[in-house]
Amino acid sequence: MSWMIKIEDVSKMYKLGLVSSATLQDDVKRMWYKWRGKEDPFLKIGEENKRDTKGGDYVWALKDINFEVPQGEVLGIIGKNGAGKSTLLKLLSKVTKPSTGSIKTRGRIASLLEVGTGFHPELTGRENIFLNGAILGMSKIEIRSKFDEIVDFSGCERYIDTPVKRYSSGMYVRLAFAVAAHLEPEILVVDEVLAVGDVEFQKKQLEK
Repeated sequence: MSWMIKIEDVSKMYKLGLVSSATLQDDVKRMWYKWRGKEDPFLKIGEENKRDTKGGDYVWALKDINFEVPQGEVLGIIGKNGAGKSTLLKLLSKVTKPSTGSIKTRGRIASLLEVGTGFHPELTGRENIFLNGAILGMSKIEIRSKFDEIVDFSGCERYIDTPVKRYSSGMYVRLAFAVAAHLEPEILVVDEVLAVGDVEFQKKQLEK
């Protein structure tokens, strides 16, 4: 069976505090190493990502990850807080780039990471369906064809022409999930979004 996701030697490093290095000299040194195809000289291999202890200015969120996901397979990623689960899903969704290694995918990817990202509070529910759908990679024709289905799924039909800033938090995430759930991707990346809404809506989410 052919793979849909292939991850090879993927690592992700973050710098704590400022975005750039502490000095111009450090920035130049990093650029020089990168140009020569060498690893960042400021990375500290072996440091654990512990929030309750002090370490260096750099932390590995992920280190040397390798795996393949065959077509049709469901893969769950589990671990304690700070283990790098969400970071890995953001890399898969191309929200951010790996520090080292490569990620290869085949087919359309849809991400349900942080529901509601891309919604504009001043726009109506109707306008946000088109905006969020476009951000998630749906065409205008595709959104129009699924519009009624999305609204029905969300249960927000009465308020669809009301700015979403007036929605309750429950209505907000229901509409956002409804948009994302009506993508038809080959790869679906999900991160803790199935906990939104009431019990009835959570059942609808799982069925979808």
